[in-house]
Amino acid sequence: MNIRKANERDGIDLVRLMRQLWPDAPEDELTLEVRLGIRSGKMHYFIAETDEAVGFCQLSFRHDYVPGTTSSPSAFLEGIYVVASVRQQDVATLLVEAASAYARSKGCDELASDTEVENDGSQRFHERIGFREVERTVHYVKKLSRE
Repeated sequence: MNIRKANERDGIDLVRLMRQLWPDAPEDELTLEVRLGIRSGKMHYFIAETDEAVGFCQLSFRHDYVPGTTSSPSAFLEGIYVVASVRQQDVATLLVEAASAYARSKGCDELASDTEVENDGSQRFHERIGFREVERTVHYVKKLSRE
C-alpha cells in the first residue's frame, strides 16, 4: 500500500473514487474541481494505491469559521473514501495521517471534518482515529420570491 500526495496526473483516478463517495455529483464538475483545486493549491488530495488507486482523501485549509476549532487556518477533511475490497485494513487511517502530516507542515494545529448525522460508520471512524464531536446542526433553506 502506497499513500502519497496526488497530482494532476491522478485526476481520472480521483474522479472515479469521488464518484463512489458522491454519486450525485456530475463527473464533469468533479473533474473541474480536481483540476482547479490542484492547480490553485487550494485543494490537496492524497491517494492510496496498490496496483491501482483504492482510496483518497481531500484536504483544504479553511480560514472561515470551523466549528470546534480554536485556530485559523484549520485543515479540513473534505472527503475520504476507500473501495470496499480494502476496507478494514487501515487505509482510511493512513490517508488521514498523511493529510495530517501535510497540514502540520503547513502550520496547522487542528484537523476538522464533518459527516452526515445518520452516517454512523463515518462517525465511528472519526472517533476511532481521534476526532471528537463538537456540534450537530440541522440546515434549512427558504425560497425567496422575485416579485
